[in-house]
This record gives sequence, C-alpha cells and structure tokens, in this order.
Amino acid sequence: MEFEYSAPETFIEIPFVKFAAPVKIVFDYELYEDNSLDIRGTISYVLEGQCSRCLKETRTQVEGELNAYFENRKDYEDYGYTNGIVDITQAVEDAIMASMPFALSCGEDCETISYNGESD
Repeated sequence: MEFEYSAPETFIEIPFVKFAAPVKIVFDYELYEDNSLDIRGTISYVLEGQCSRCLKETRTQVEGELNAYFENRKDYEDYGYTNGIVDITQAVEDAIMASMPFALSCGEDCETISYNGESD
C-alpha cells in the first residue's frame, strides 16, 4: 500500500527547515489469526531550508523504516485498534521522528561560515 501524509512542521527541530512535500509511506501488512497486525515498510520525505553549517539553501532526501505491531485492543502498550479500524498515524509519526536528522547539510563539500577570515 502507498499513501502520503502531511506531517506537522513542528516535527522539525532544525531552524529554518521545512518539509518540501508530504511524507510518502509505502508498506505491506500481515494480519495474523489472533487479529494482530504487523506493518513493515518505508517512509521518505524531503527537507528543505538553510544548511545548518553554511546557511545556504539546500534540500535533502530522508528515508526511514516503518515497523509497527498492532493488537486488537485499545489499551495495548505499543499500538492498538478496536472495531476493526486501524489508525497508523501514530506509527507513521514515530517513524518520521526516528528518521529525522539533527541538522540539515548541503553536502560533504559544505563550506562553513568563516569568522574573521577563519574557517572550520
């Protein structure tokens, strides 16, 4: 299965950075005899904004894993569902947060900002 999710900008703790487009989610699922559900897949998204080192505008593709196990009860410790309705929003948000980089970089050739004629 595939779908897109518009993640809240508040997920990004890197200054002057935002999502360039919705997060893309691709996953498969397996429903077990006890009605538990296992979801495995990937998430991908593009961050755009200022490089954290040199402040140049840049874009970076980020990918992460989506792994979630749902039990057929609401009070389940990890992810639960009731009445046959599975909402994977929290699992997707957890995967986004786990894959989020700490800084945005324009690449290996990044020239840091120099102060008083000195560089990093």
